[in-house]
Amino acid sequence: MDPPSGQSPAPGALGARLREQFAPVYLTLTSIIQGVALTTLVARVEATSAHFDAANWLLAAATLVGFLAVWQEYVMQALAYRWLPTLLDSAVPFGFLVAELFMAHFVYGNERAWWLATGLAFAVGGVAWWTTRVRAYAHGRENTDVLRAVADLAWVRLAISVGPAALCLGVWASYDALGLGQARLAVAVAALLLMGAVVVGAVPYWNRVLGQARGERPQGAPRAE
Repeated sequence: MDPPSGQSPAPGALGARLREQFAPVYLTLTSIIQGVALTTLVARVEATSAHFDAANWLLAAATLVGFLAVWQEYVMQALAYRWLPTLLDSAVPFGFLVAELFMAHFVYGNERAWWLATGLAFAVGGVAWWTTRVRAYAHGRENTDVLRAVADLAWVRLAISVGPAALCLGVWASYDALGLGQARLAVAVAALLLMGAVVVGAVPYWNRVLGQARGERPQGAPRAE
């Protein structure tokens, strides 16, 4: 319906509405995707757990921790930053979903393929980091304070995605050559430790975001005039 003659929408009203709806819509999409991934993992474990050994259980636990890490990242990202969504903002969560579905499937039967799927999930995480950084800076007026608060940790965040991606893909590529199939328990322990390290490694960054929300000044940051 056209607005009455002589009236027009307030300037920026559409943009403001899109930014306001970004967080709830994004979190709804992510919750659905993570629910599908978790359901797939539960179904896979239920169907094959009779044949599980310790390595399979550890790999399933590592997968669950990985799902938790992705969910936490999206919760904090959507609440900390605001921008106008693009097609890439929708594509990245679905990229995570594809990788997570394969992670869930390969907790039993093909541990080597699990490392490939996990490496791809971390690679998608690198794309998510780049997308967040570019979009947040593009709408700097609304994100300036948060970006300033976490500036010294930004590249650490990238390393948490790129480093594990390279490691996982390296394990996948050299799995047979190194005879890792003969050390499945040790490899599964390493997988769980890796996922735990990623979760712990994100804590300082998100604590900095929460500190900014509480009005705390990061140590070493310049005082506001």
